[in-house]
Amino acid sequence: MRAHVLVTRAVRFAAVVALACSPLAACTDDGADDATSGGSGHAAALRRIAAVLPADTRGVFTLDLAALRSGPSAVTVADLLAGDGGEPLFAEQFETVGDLAAAVGEPDRITSAALVHTTDATDGVLLVAEVGAAGLDEVVAPSDRKAAGTHGPKDRPLYRDSGGHHLALLPGGLLVVGEPAAVESVVDVADGAEPEGESAIEPFLAALDADADLSFVYGLRALFDGDVEPDRTLRGAAVASGSLEAADGDPGGSLAFHTSNASEFVEAYNALNRHATAGEDATEEPLTIADPVAQELGQVVVPLPPTPLDASSDDTVVVRNIAKKLFVGMEAHDYTEDVSSTGNAPLIDLIIRSEADQDTPPSPGAVFFRWEFRDQAAMEAFTQNELPPGFQLAPTQFLESDDPDGEYFLALMLYNAGGGSIVEGARAEWDVFVSPPKGADPDAPNRPRYLIIQNLSEEVSGDPTTLLTTANPVSYEFDGDRVVSDVRKLEGGVEVPVFSSSFPKPDPATAEVTRWTPEMAIANDYMHWPNGVYDHIVYNATTYNWDGYFVDAAQTTIVDNTRWTQYLKPTLKDATYYVNTLEYVASPLANLDSPFLEVTPQEREDLKAFKDNGHQRGIMRQEVEDLFMGTDDAYVGFRVANGSTPSTSYSFEVTDPEGLAEAVDLPEGTTLAPTTILEGGEERYYLTLSVYEVEDAIEGTRAEWSTYVDDGSGRPHQQVLDLMTAEVGIDPVGILNLPSEVRHGLDDGVVHTRLWSPSISFEASFETAGTADTDVTLDWVESGDDVCYANGVCDRLYYDAGTLDTPVHRPAKVTVDRFSTPWTSFVASAPSIVFYRDNEQQYAAKRWHNLEVEVEAEEVSGDLEGRTHTIEGRGTLVGRTSQVADSDYAYTGEARVEGDELTFTIDQRVDNALGTSHIYTRGTFDLTTGEGTQTVVDCRGPALMCSDIEAGSEAPYTAQDLDSSDPDAITWKVDVAVDLGSSFGTADSASTFTATRGG
Repeated sequence: MRAHVLVTRAVRFAAVVALACSPLAACTDDGADDATSGGSGHAAALRRIAAVLPADTRGVFTLDLAALRSGPSAVTVADLLAGDGGEPLFAEQFETVGDLAAAVGEPDRITSAALVHTTDATDGVLLVAEVGAAGLDEVVAPSDRKAAGTHGPKDRPLYRDSGGHHLALLPGGLLVVGEPAAVESVVDVADGAEPEGESAIEPFLAALDADADLSFVYGLRALFDGDVEPDRTLRGAAVASGSLEAADGDPGGSLAFHTSNASEFVEAYNALNRHATAGEDATEEPLTIADPVAQELGQVVVPLPPTPLDASSDDTVVVRNIAKKLFVGMEAHDYTEDVSSTGNAPLIDLIIRSEADQDTPPSPGAVFFRWEFRDQAAMEAFTQNELPPGFQLAPTQFLESDDPDGEYFLALMLYNAGGGSIVEGARAEWDVFVSPPKGADPDAPNRPRYLIIQNLSEEVSGDPTTLLTTANPVSYEFDGDRVVSDVRKLEGGVEVPVFSSSFPKPDPATAEVTRWTPEMAIANDYMHWPNGVYDHIVYNATTYNWDGYFVDAAQTTIVDNTRWTQYLKPTLKDATYYVNTLEYVASPLANLDSPFLEVTPQEREDLKAFKDNGHQRGIMRQEVEDLFMGTDDAYVGFRVANGSTPSTSYSFEVTDPEGLAEAVDLPEGTTLAPTTILEGGEERYYLTLSVYEVEDAIEGTRAEWSTYVDDGSGRPHQQVLDLMTAEVGIDPVGILNLPSEVRHGLDDGVVHTRLWSPSISFEASFETAGTADTDVTLDWVESGDDVCYANGVCDRLYYDAGTLDTPVHRPAKVTVDRFSTPWTSFVASAPSIVFYRDNEQQYAAKRWHNLEVEVEAEEVSGDLEGRTHTIEGRGTLVGRTSQVADSDYAYTGEARVEGDELTFTIDQRVDNALGTSHIYTRGTFDLTTGEGTQTVVDCRGPALMCSDIEAGSEAPYTAQDLDSSDPDAITWKVDVAVDLGSSFGTADSASTFTATRGG
């Protein structure tokens, strides 16, 4: 038996009294008496159960089974305990209680049950149940048990039931069922054989609600790891607790997270979630703060709406959406608020549209025109005249049909950008592939990179060379069955033709198929500009693993007035066309401290100021807002270091695909899909175990058991069958994913993996010496673009060359000592493919991206309660040294005058080079002094316009030249100088307002 560190009787007695008289627990009688002499009811049972918990308890889940069986949910509860039913939030706990309760011949004797987790995952889970029996024969027939020795100073008898569980009956009618060490630890506590020591979870047991049908307390990573620092998320929470009333069949209640940042978290969350909680038709209740239970940690209290116990996917989507906002949304919020030139890299959508978007009117897919250089002399002249110092033209295998050693060419990419990012509308980009000097990017000069030598856009967009481009007459669209472009540039107010083209849209039924190479995609990793600045880009398989089509050059017309023609052969090399949408995530201006930039010190400072002026952070902040409204998703970046915890993949060939498909109950419309994992390998069905650790993740090391499926789209993705985490984790199926034994790491040249849960046992090892490098297939990489869970909720991932084409290491020999899973009978007994990585991997992710609940946007203007006046006004913004931000304003709104105070809501329409935006504000000011405050409610319009306008921000408001002498027509001005940052200098804003009574 392993040693347990147990609490002293004095500490335990204090904890039991706290549980009995906690504000969150019932306190109907004397806790001290009940703790020793028994008592009746669920509250008394919980006190007796708490008194025998081992000190390494890290989580307790309690059920008032007497209440649940006596109400309308009785049949549902019985089904859930048997492992049947829909998608309840606590399916794992119900099924585990049912499995362990099978030790009781008449399970209905169990009136109260506690499912206990300890910090040692090898203990498994432990059931401590109130059965009210004087002897074991009353609850377990002798024929259903075997003697398993005795334990403790009182030689208490231990038994093993027919299911292999160990069990013991304690005085007072408590039955203990579980793994031997866990059962023995409870016996030790009950019989007083306990050394000194205090449990970390013990002080928080007072959060258990004795009046609730379901109640729980789980210790999170921060409770046991002192290095976890609180941030703007729940990552720093020490404990999660909760209680739900479920006897009527529709449990509702609350969760609570015990954390030092409770007030800051609640304030930020409620501001972001205001659309769901404001108004008469609010769909959610705001979060609140409760007093600490222990360690002066405030509680973030999360109300949960009523949800059927036997829930369907539709029934649970609202609760899961709340969880998405709590964890995914607030993680994205935390990441976003630290975006800067010295902090987190921005992660901004760059979507290249196509007909697949089903927009009206439809957009053509992207096209690449390529021209070869005239000769070597032209290439040398181009290098001398057009490239930054030290950059050379690089041979590149752009298409699979290109020379494998690469070719030299200049390309023009025409496309329509979308996604609400820093690039919108029709766009023309002229590119060459270059080899940057060593040090100019992390892989230079070994990988070819894009260098954008010229770009013209329909809309104003971010640009490292000019900061903001001007809008130009650029179009790219369908004209019947042809794709036409017209690229013009404004020079002195005159439209100058630059480029135009027309070609027949390729017909996938007849056009020649082409494929772009991974090298072409990887060239985006560090996309350079003429001044040496680069954008870091991550992507998915939409760029490199989809069929494209050659354009019929014979039916293509081009008029090229660019200066690039002097270097090029006059005839097109080729033109290739995407039929699918391309998805990129950009981190613009990623190397502003690089010594390789061809910029002046002032230009470098301007670039840094532009990066830090709030636009990038604001664009990401809007994505977080959209996540909270259920209309879009927000990115987070994360890193897999692959150091002492190398990502490792064990793949077992599926020998019975039909049996596995039936056993795992795939989502409707989804089928198992064969795949080829390694280059040169064979296509097979596989079950894969992936073990890895995301840096600073709350759940520690993850072990995902998954298979490969097709949801009907013809594209592969991974379907997670089971998720095991070393610490309590978060997943969209059970919300709180309880810890398992997940031990995985590299030590003295040996990678060792050991996993254990009530349903899974796996142990394997291999040496890193003698490994062979091998390449994974593009299909296998693409399968990781979308990682989906049992309820169909998916994570969408983006990556760079660290994932796409860095070879993996395949060991010469793998030893598997244990392999027992729910799927073992459907797969081979040994893995056919095992590999690991030791290179760092960078990702951007949209987690739970297809879980969306639309929330009606909060009204931002109009319908001011008790309004007395309407507001109208005009204004302008004029730059002193730069005209890029020059704007015209039009104001409309409402006002309420009460005594000497005017309250207003204003819609400020802004028209400028970025387009039309609306900034909504609310505020008040004193009619005698003109002094007051205003709050930004929202900004809606182009991303670059709204990006540095923060909803919820409050500022002083001064009504200048205020004239309230005529109460029917109150007038004022607001004239201010606006600092646009060193990039654009100062601008003068001048506005006039009139509030007219009535209207």
